[in-house]
Amino acid sequence: MLTPLFASGLVVLLDEAAPSTIRAGRVHVERGFAPPRLVQDLRHDVDCLTTAGLFERAFSGGTSSGDDAFRNAEMCDPVGRDRSVGLWDAFYAVWERLDLVRQELSAALGREMSTEMELHYVRYPVGGYYRRHVDEDLDANPRALTRAISFICYLNKPGWCAADGGELRSYPPGEPPSDVLPESGTLVVFDSARVEHEVQPTGKERLALVGWFHAPAADPGQADVFDEPASLPAEDPLWEMSQS
Repeated sequence: MLTPLFASGLVVLLDEAAPSTIRAGRVHVERGFAPPRLVQDLRHDVDCLTTAGLFERAFSGGTSSGDDAFRNAEMCDPVGRDRSVGLWDAFYAVWERLDLVRQELSAALGREMSTEMELHYVRYPVGGYYRRHVDEDLDANPRALTRAISFICYLNKPGWCAADGGELRSYPPGEPPSDVLPESGTLVVFDSARVEHEVQPTGKERLALVGWFHAPAADPGQADVFDEPASLPAEDPLWEMSQS
């Protein structure tokens, strides 16, 4: 049994409804997760990584076929880059906040989650999309460490509206589809194996930090070892976040 990691007075970043929403197979929406200054700095980080030529065509995971018709986006690994490129401290700050979310959900859901996480910057151009899929197909991809919880932190400019498109559309079990606007600073979290979802065609460039918390499979002895994600570099300095 896991010890509640936030019982000692650490800051809780998610609304108390998050665990029940995730258990129900829905998408939990946490608005204002990333403060405006942090979003601004992360957007600058993306610009620097773009200039350095580190973005490439995004591959398609889950149940997708990986062809052009399934996804139109670019992605970048922000972890493995030369840390002299871009604003590493800003990226580290959001990474640290996400690790607190991991601890919170691990305790609330009663599920062990690895301290390592998988992260990508993802950019959708005008007209970009991602067809309906799940992030983890446990039957098709048996492995020791699986994607357990998916998260998306939106890094768009403020003022995104319905006319701009690019909604995250999810398909909760037994319920009508549900749309979430990719509003600046919003975090969404959901069960990687249960929630079918897609990105609707976007009318503006759409930017996000996308990732997954990993957990051991039910029977890891019968699965192949998953490629090890990057771990949090504890030696790095913290970034002073402004709430402005």
